[in-house]
Amino acid sequence: MRMKRLIISLLLVSGTALCSPLHPLTTLSATDLETQWLPQFPEDQQALIGKPVCGIQVAKFTYNTVGGEDEPTNASGALMIPDGSDSRCRGHRPVVLYAHGTAIDRAADLSAIQDPKNSAFPLAQRLALLFAAQGFIVIAPNYAGYDLSRLPYAPYLNEKQQATDMLDGLAAGRRLLAEVTRRVRDNGKLFVTGYSQGGYVAMATLKALDAQGRPATAGAPLSGPYALAAAGDEVFLGHPNFGASVYLSMIANSYAHLPHGSIHLEDVFNPRYADAPRLFPGNVNKDTFKFLVQEGKIPLAAIFQSPPTGYANLDALHEGLLNAAWLDPSNYLVSSAYRSAYVSDVTAHPDGAAPADGSQPDLSRTVPRLPTHPGNPLRQALKKNDLRDYTPSMPLFLCGAHRDPEVFWTQGAATMKVLLDSKTKTHPSLRYAVLDLDTQGHSALFSDHGLSLRQHRIMKRIAGTAQKTFVAHQYRNAIDQVFTLLSLDGYHAAEEPYCTAAARTFFGLFSR
Repeated sequence: MRMKRLIISLLLVSGTALCSPLHPLTTLSATDLETQWLPQFPEDQQALIGKPVCGIQVAKFTYNTVGGEDEPTNASGALMIPDGSDSRCRGHRPVVLYAHGTAIDRAADLSAIQDPKNSAFPLAQRLALLFAAQGFIVIAPNYAGYDLSRLPYAPYLNEKQQATDMLDGLAAGRRLLAEVTRRVRDNGKLFVTGYSQGGYVAMATLKALDAQGRPATAGAPLSGPYALAAAGDEVFLGHPNFGASVYLSMIANSYAHLPHGSIHLEDVFNPRYADAPRLFPGNVNKDTFKFLVQEGKIPLAAIFQSPPTGYANLDALHEGLLNAAWLDPSNYLVSSAYRSAYVSDVTAHPDGAAPADGSQPDLSRTVPRLPTHPGNPLRQALKKNDLRDYTPSMPLFLCGAHRDPEVFWTQGAATMKVLLDSKTKTHPSLRYAVLDLDTQGHSALFSDHGLSLRQHRIMKRIAGTAQKTFVAHQYRNAIDQVFTLLSLDGYHAAEEPYCTAAARTFFGLFSR
């Protein structure tokens, strides 16, 4: 196998690209992938991933895009090309545009398929196996603010910027493909997917493509916070998601860089943690995050003054199992005055997907609408970036798990499903499928609308397999539950391979 990587710099001028290869492509054969990569995954995931049909070639590229304030900047990305003699590995092939999830490590790079020390390495391997090794061309932007980008912050969950960033990366990746190989060509079919933050970004990208009149062939936004305004309200009403100290810090710093400004960071955060919004992305990953906590730069989970987290199990840990620093009354992330003002605005202008009394919305009886006229600047920004106004023109697949403690099912896939269900009469061409991986506590959820009988049967089959293997995986890891509660990883991260495998099956319905 050849281990060097191709780095291509793309200078975008009036829609043109100038390419200058610096190194040969990284090339791995199907045998390399099967014998060296596939065994690194659990057996149940290996079965879902499948035996590699193709080898892969991987290139790294840079491209011009914009930041959250519309300022010119750059970003990098990965191009993964199927390689081999099988007819599925050459000729005209479909493109998968992939949006990655929350990364706190600025150095995360999806082209780093030979660097186990890079935090994006496991995801890069999985993308290569799931898509490129099965005949899809993969274009995976790293986003502005990461890797080689000169932007000093990440425009996190900024709908306009992240969609623009993805489409700039797509254009650059397509140009690079035409430069580096003649054996594989883009056949014009485009599939857009991503997980967690990437699920949100995928949905925003699909929306942007529709607005431009060039819709994708199909989309699969996975476990994303699409009802973003409601997700924010849930946090401030006392039900923060696990990892909220990171997510809220990144959202606040992102929205402080909107074109006209949205929020002032000094108003939002406890002075003790005034620098928290600027920590991510940075020289940190999920393993070294604990050192930031130990150094007093960010709380592990204490978002508010009282209760610190809103979760009885974590609050008990704060009181009994952790050191005395957790009992310090000043040890919380968000200013109490700011939280009070935010909650007052929720009471005056409630969101249908996050009732002001803290209860769960009854989605069987109501269509969860956005708040009408929120006055709080953060709520205004969250509403502006909420995706509930989007009606997809292409087939859509949504996936997640209803007990997800990081991206809430209710303010994600469940809300989008209810909204899509409410539009089937006015938009008769709607086609979508929704999968809840977690069958514990309720009957297995898989539903679809507008698919053919054959398509329904195929998706029903993969849905059942994904549910069965996901639940078995969670049961095997039950011994780690205490650590999962305190981790930025765990249940939420475990959903990704199962949802993404089901998304590949969904794309297969429309790839010919």
